[in-house]
Amino acid sequence: MYTEERNPFFGVRKERLVTESGLDTGKIALINDETENVLGLVSPNYELVTNESVFNTFDEAIDGLSVAKTIDHMDAETKRWKRFIVFDDESLNVEVTAGDSTGLLLEISNGFTGKQSFGYSLMGYRWLCENGQVMGKKHLFSTKLPHYADNPERLRSSFEVKFDNFRKVANSWKNWVSIPFATAKFDMFVDSKTKVDTDDADNTGRYLTSKVSKDIKDAYPLLLEEGNLNPTKWGAFNALTSLATHKTKARNGSNVFSKRYETVNRLASDLYEYA
Repeated sequence: MYTEERNPFFGVRKERLVTESGLDTGKIALINDETENVLGLVSPNYELVTNESVFNTFDEAIDGLSVAKTIDHMDAETKRWKRFIVFDDESLNVEVTAGDSTGLLLEISNGFTGKQSFGYSLMGYRWLCENGQVMGKKHLFSTKLPHYADNPERLRSSFEVKFDNFRKVANSWKNWVSIPFATAKFDMFVDSKTKVDTDDADNTGRYLTSKVSKDIKDAYPLLLEEGNLNPTKWGAFNALTSLATHKTKARNGSNVFSKRYETVNRLASDLYEYA
């Protein structure tokens, strides 16, 4: 998994943006104090919420839960940040099959582009190979908050509802262990999300290019073998989440901000609805 060596809790300052002749543009530049990168251009009434203040709010909200590890991710220009918090709490672990348990991963995020709020998503965390597992219907497991919300109690009550949703989904994975998903079926699933290159094609719901589709299908048998996974729906799901977590790359910064990571995770999410 990606290792972030940069400090996610850098200071951010605001500077008025003016033209060379001194005209005020009405915009404020957000600047990373450590790197001098311009993070975003915002309006003067933009409420600055730093990564550190976001973490402090969430840290208070999850007080009392045992944490196994935290993993930071930033994009190339430090404009976006995510922290994965993996809980080491038996009440949040689900044994999908004998010797194969999934815990809970809290992904908190923040950004400085002026278009992003801060928030969180719940994901699974497969202890055997440290895959970050997407949870399907995002609205059940994600919350975005505007840059003025700062209420740990509100977050805590939100978590409680979503923890119950997590357990229901994680328990449904137990059924996936007995659903066959050999290479032919996996290829059919991927093809159902692959764009068709004809003038009259209806590509609604299709987002994979033919190249990406081929890459994913070619990787499937290898991922099953590497992960010691059976060709079941559970195996296919973990092959995809392993592909996203461990095999995607970004030119700079963390892979979790790469287009391929987002695409493969979307495919893993779509697997929930595939009969």
